[in-house]
Amino acid sequence: MGRRAGSRLIAGAILALAAWTPSSMSNATTAPAPHVIIPPREPLANFRQFNLQHVLAAIDAARASEEGLAPLRFNLMRFRHLSVPEQVFVVSNLERTTRGLYPAVAMRSRLDALATASARRDADPTDVGATYSSVWLGAPAMPGQYAFFADFGWLYDDGPPPQFFFRNLDCVRAGESGCWGHRNNVLSNPLGDGATCAHPKFVTGVGFALGTPYGASVSQIFEVECASGELATDFTWRRAVEYLGIPVSEAGTGRAVAARPRGSSPSSPRERRGTPSGRPSRVTRG
Repeated sequence: MGRRAGSRLIAGAILALAAWTPSSMSNATTAPAPHVIIPPREPLANFRQFNLQHVLAAIDAARASEEGLAPLRFNLMRFRHLSVPEQVFVVSNLERTTRGLYPAVAMRSRLDALATASARRDADPTDVGATYSSVWLGAPAMPGQYAFFADFGWLYDDGPPPQFFFRNLDCVRAGESGCWGHRNNVLSNPLGDGATCAHPKFVTGVGFALGTPYGASVSQIFEVECASGELATDFTWRRAVEYLGIPVSEAGTGRAVAARPRGSSPSSPRERRGTPSGRPSRVTRG
């Protein structure tokens, strides 16, 4: 089975951050026509305008600045009633569907348990014998922001230095294989890469823990599921779309899988066939 190695990220010091408020970025969210960046393409640089109190606004500004993407759209009041793992599931799926990728159809209970155990250990989730990718992040203890911390760190501050809030310990210089590894895992295309079963499903599991050595810990695993029948599920994308009023045009339901052209590179530079070696990329707080 194929596997992508895990990726780990931690929050760093914020002393060098540029001064920024949501109003100062209002023009940046007026986006031109989208030109999405999905693996194996990578952003030109980390997004530097980050505000600890307004992380969702920073995400929207980052989406607009280089890719011309509109802000993430969902019912924020209802979103706040979801658990942290459910929030991470929603945001990671929206990052996929607004770039033309298919969503993870569900949070499987078994994968949620794996991810939760890993979050408590400040580690990447792993699943022996499966086709999967995984990510982990350590963040400040700030209720209401954890899903946004994870999304910003994994997608917009994951490249080579200068890194402005998060530190990817497998990307201390340009050209290392861990650079943009979190982003590539979140935006992976395992179904288009050639699943080995007749009716594969793209599913996920998310874990969250407080009081770890890194503070708050978030982990997520993405997996190709080949089992027939319905498996135990904690939350589905269909339910999230209905509950949060996500526009049908951005829900990604029924989206076709884009197969990778023959001979092209894997959707993530960290993808391996067989049993991978090497340590996961890791983000920690400074």
